[in-house]
This record gives sequence, C-alpha cells and structure tokens, in this order.
Amino acid sequence: MEQRIEIKNGRGFAPIPSGGVLTFEIQGISERESILQKEYRNLYSRYISENMTMRLDDYIVPIWGDGHNLYPQEVYSVTSENKLLPEVINKQVKFLFGKGPRLYKEVVTGEGEKQKRARVPVEDPEIWEAFGRWEDLGYDHPFEYLKNIVTDFYYVNTCVSRYHFSRARRLTGNITGRYLPILALSYVGSDEARLATKEKSHTKRIKNSDCKYVIVGDWMDPNRYDYEVYNRLDKSNPFKYPTAVEFNTDKTFTKWIYAFNDWFRGLFEWIKASNLSPQYLNSYLKNALNAHIHVIIPGIWYDKQKETLQNICSENLTGEAPVQTEYKGVKLVDDEGKIIPFYETMVDGVVRNELRIITNLMSGEGKNQGKLYATTKWGEDGWEFKEMPGKFKDFVDSIITYDKRSDQVILAGKGISSSITNVEKDGELSKSGSDVYYNYLIYVASLTWDEYICTKSINNYIRWNWPDKWKEGIRVGFWIDIPAKLQDTTPSDRPAQTATADNKSNLQKTEEQ
Repeated sequence: MEQRIEIKNGRGFAPIPSGGVLTFEIQGISERESILQKEYRNLYSRYISENMTMRLDDYIVPIWGDGHNLYPQEVYSVTSENKLLPEVINKQVKFLFGKGPRLYKEVVTGEGEKQKRARVPVEDPEIWEAFGRWEDLGYDHPFEYLKNIVTDFYYVNTCVSRYHFSRARRLTGNITGRYLPILALSYVGSDEARLATKEKSHTKRIKNSDCKYVIVGDWMDPNRYDYEVYNRLDKSNPFKYPTAVEFNTDKTFTKWIYAFNDWFRGLFEWIKASNLSPQYLNSYLKNALNAHIHVIIPGIWYDKQKETLQNICSENLTGEAPVQTEYKGVKLVDDEGKIIPFYETMVDGVVRNELRIITNLMSGEGKNQGKLYATTKWGEDGWEFKEMPGKFKDFVDSIITYDKRSDQVILAGKGISSSITNVEKDGELSKSGSDVYYNYLIYVASLTWDEYICTKSINNYIRWNWPDKWKEGIRVGFWIDIPAKLQDTTPSDRPAQTATADNKSNLQKTEEQ
C-alpha cells in the first residue's frame, strides 16, 4: 500500500496503516528556505543590474558593472592596492608579449601521428615598413599599441582598437606606398569605451551583436566632458565608414554584452583581505603599547604628595615662607601672580607629571607607543612596574599566516604558478629548476587563445591591406622564447662561472617556440 506523506513549511503528517496519524517536524527547514530565497533574490538582483542601460542623447548604453558603469575602473581600483596582483598581471603581459610581434607562417611537417604544426618566421619588408610609418603618421608604434591591448585583456578580457582608414580605402586590391586602405591602428582604453545601440525599443534582451556603436568618454561623469561616438567595425564591409572601432571580448558565460574576467569576483574578498593585512600590522605598530608596562602607584606616596602640596599652598597663602610657584609640574601661582589655593586635582597633576617623565624614557616611533596604565596600591611606599599580559605575537603571526594564504589563493585564481611569478612560501623562489621550467612550458602552451584575441585587429590590418599575403598564410604573432634546459646545452654554450651578470643573460641559449 502506498504511503501518503504531506509536508508543508517543515511540518507534516503520515497516516499509519494500523490506524492513527504520525506527525513530524523537520528542524531547520525554514532557515534553509530563507537562505535559498535570499540566494534567489541576490541572483535576480544581479541579473537586473547586469541588464541595466543608460541613455546618452540618442544612444542606449548597456551598463558594464554591478549596478554601475565602471567595471574596468573597479578592477583597477581593487587590484592596484594589492601587493601581488599588479606585478602578476604585468608578468602575464610580459609572458605573452615575449620579444614582441613577429610575422610568421604556419607549416605542417611529418605525416600521420608524427604530423606537427610549426611557426616559420617571415621577413616581409613591405609590411614592416608600413608598421614603421605608424609613428610618422602620429600614432603609437605597433609594439606600444599591442602592449596596451594585452594589458587591457588581462585586466578585463577586452581589447578595443580604432581603425584609421585612408581616403582611398574603398579601392580594392593591394595598394602600396602611403595609401594603404588602413593607415594604422590605435589603442582605445577599455575604461573609456562602451558599446551602444540606437534601437528605441527591444523585444529581446540586448546582446553584443545588437550594439553597432562604440562611445568613448569619461564614464565617471559622462555629462561633464565631451564624448565621441564611433561606428563599430563591420567585418562584412570593413571600409564602410571613414573610421571605425573594433570591440573584441572574450565571451563570459551567461554574459551577452561585455566580458567579465573569471577571477576578480571570486577573489574579491581575498584581495580585500590581502590589502588590509599591512594596514592591520601598521596600525598595531603605530598604536600598540610599546613596553606593555603596568605602573602601580603606592597610596602612601600619593598621600605624601597631597600633604606636601597642602603645606606649600598654606605657606604661600600665609606668607610664612617665600612663595613657591610650582611643584613637580603643578602650577601654584596663576599667570597674573595670584596664589592658587590647594585643590585635590593638584595631586593628579603630580601623578601625570611623573608618568610623563617615565613614558618619555620609554616612547618609540609610534605616536601612541609608551602609554602606561596606572593604578593606586595602598600599604607600600615604592612604585611597582609589571609587564602587562598580551598575546601580541599570536596576533601578528595570525595576520602573516592569513596573508600567505591569500597570496596562494590569488595565484591559484589567476591560474599562474607561484614558481614562475617569484612568489613562493616565505617569499622564496622555488629551488627546483625543473619545477619552474615545466610550469612555464605549461603556461606558455595555454596562451593560444590570449594571443588570438589580442592580435585580432592587427591581423585584420594585414588581411585587408595585403589580401594576397593573407592568403599565403602570413600572420602576426608574439615571439616567445623557451630557454633551453642546462642539461640540453653543451658546456661551450653555458655561461662561464666568471661571467658578469650582464653577459650571463647574453650567453643564455634559447630555442624558438
């Protein structure tokens, strides 16, 4: 017989075959449901935020960021304060850029299972001469352009380039000399570029392909400064507009307009924690007690100071003795020369003066170091100094341990081994050369897609300026050297032990990838 069980809001009942009803309650289910509802609310709020738009004159601009239009600025603001990430990203840029862009052809060697693809360098004076004219025309050198493009890619997975066409751009065929269809490319910062559309109404969600314009301006305050509107590059008809901007992104899962890097949000709290660690340490060094001393002031000493002050003040008022203007830092005559009668707080002034003398002897660099905590002890005459208990070493050690852990998580999230970023446990490089070597090989082998996105526009420059050379397979790629292992080099190729640091790098043998 099928058993019927009903559950609602964590409570339920089940009929018993022998008669009667069994009731029950599931503890904690209401809390779990509230957590689920909260997660769903967060999910929907993020979805709504990611699909927000803003209007700029006749253009609709999709928002790039979580409730704001400043995602590149947010990424830079958080990462720039971190001790690790700026240099890690800089190394990623250098690893991909290598020795700079080079022309190559891809050739196939071998047959069957032994078939391999390899890049063969190509020397084409015409193309290199055209690259050299970029600066003559007032644009950045191709090396500078590509370095900026690669940097943007590793921060926000986005590369934006402006095409500068000649007036003769609509002519077909290979045009030599100064009248190439595309004169040069220039870098457009992802922090300034946003996609836009002119559609007044959308019956579907706006996607990247719907945005036919790129607006360049200051998105911190877009209404304060002038902005520029460019037509987005139409790859089916690249010379359609006098100038155009190409907005290349690495597609992010579930995101249909802009790219979001795959490490920033997941590492956000770790990055903040890593940024706060030195602040905690500096704050402690600046504000903590230096000697951790507890001063115990005897009550007998306190009474003696009180009695002495009372006698001096009494003698000053009666004139039985010469007037005493001060006692242990406490004024007994005001600025107008009037005698001050005894007050109980005068004794406190004597205590403060004594403590001030002690702390001046113990003070350190920090503005709050040398502070003391004072109490009064009755029955004894001499002052007593005791060390205050405090687990300050445990506090510092815990911060350092957490900081090391955050570094490990950040490197893991960035997908780059600590052995090739000069970050190892306790700040030491990996002592294993093979570990560094093979981690570097694995990392370099993963750069194919990065190179494709970053060189997409400059390869279009070759494709549309020299279609014949493009058909021959000439492309632009980055020249990345793989250092040879020491065991694979002959003794004559190895640097001499007496070689200087400068010529050691010159003697190192490398193999072209």
